[in-house]
Amino acid sequence: MNRFTRDGSSPRRVRRCIALLAVTAMATLAACGGAGGSGSGSGDEPIKIALIPPSGGVFAIYGRDTIKAWEFAADEVNAAGGVDGRKVEITAVETDGTPAATVRAARRAVTQDGARFIGGIITSPEVAALQPQLPSMNALLLNSSAVDDPLTGEQCNANAFRFVQNTRMAIGGVASSLKDLPAKKWAIMAVDYSAGRTSAKAFTKAVEASGGEVVMTQFAPQPTADFGSFITKLQGSGADGLYVHENGVDAQAFVNQGTQFNLFDSFKSIVSFKVINEPLFETFGQKVDGFNADLGYAHQLDNPENAAFVKAWKDEFGSDPYHVEADNYLTAQALFKAVEDAGSVEPKDVAATMEKLSMDSIVGPIEMRGADHQLQRSSYFAGVKFADGQLGWDDITEIPASQTTPTADPACKL
Repeated sequence: MNRFTRDGSSPRRVRRCIALLAVTAMATLAACGGAGGSGSGSGDEPIKIALIPPSGGVFAIYGRDTIKAWEFAADEVNAAGGVDGRKVEITAVETDGTPAATVRAARRAVTQDGARFIGGIITSPEVAALQPQLPSMNALLLNSSAVDDPLTGEQCNANAFRFVQNTRMAIGGVASSLKDLPAKKWAIMAVDYSAGRTSAKAFTKAVEASGGEVVMTQFAPQPTADFGSFITKLQGSGADGLYVHENGVDAQAFVNQGTQFNLFDSFKSIVSFKVINEPLFETFGQKVDGFNADLGYAHQLDNPENAAFVKAWKDEFGSDPYHVEADNYLTAQALFKAVEDAGSVEPKDVAATMEKLSMDSIVGPIEMRGADHQLQRSSYFAGVKFADGQLGWDDITEIPASQTTPTADPACKL
């Protein structure tokens, strides 16, 4: 487990420590620094945030970019004097991404480093495991990645807030464009864990609502290196449309092998979900030309907050931000506003203001729904086009939250 702390009093200065997952972990973490979990919430108390991304596997690149976005947001606000005079301090603990390891890391971050806010968790199973533990930790979870619907449904928690679109919101954006696609008989290829099954179910409903049908649904375990048998079945499905929900290196493997076996030539329409993003443009290239994709964020969004963010990000890193970086920056901005509005870093005080959060942001106006702690924000749908030697988005369509967001799940009891 790798751990490092960013000192809020010194932007861009990082102290790195290596911790062990064995019995020495507690001593090592204490040596790396941090006060205990209790605090008065006094006006000069820093905002302590623990990030817990995976250090390897399918989501490693997203973990690194999550940390980068939070550091960028912290450095930006610290350089301006902090949040209501408070400095932001970030501790990152990279785990193997399993739910049990994530819960242990969160508890250590709270008890050893005094973290009051937890972010950077990538997958829905990790979030589902952690949410019930939050009240006993007296900490808030800021979810900017995990999309599974039950996290703001039957598994919701008063100490957890989601800032990314849930699966039904994202599929709602896709659904609005299905009527314009020529395919009517669809095959589904999805990752075999909760979010993949939720998205497959939501996409099936969207297809049926548009007058089409789903003729095959397949789920591949994560990770899957060889998609050969899945591809063979897809080729024999009789479908003229393909919906794909795969992540990271699994998505790369599926696209590479599908191209090798001419799979994508068999379909009139291909819709990808969580498959294509800017870091993979060079890797995918012409292989995904003509695909359609959900977008949680696009750097081309036309509003003053986003223009300032994109310029500052590009000045710092030399590239435009993509959805992982933008979603985590957005989450940080929301936290900073909630802390400022509360005048406190006490989790109960910040939760009370977060429930009423409303602000202009890099994705336009946003509002937190108090009934289930799901952020209301637009979704996007775009074509994928290879032109002039480069891959990019084509015809980005914005679908407002009012059209994509289902009513709060009555199973959510906060």
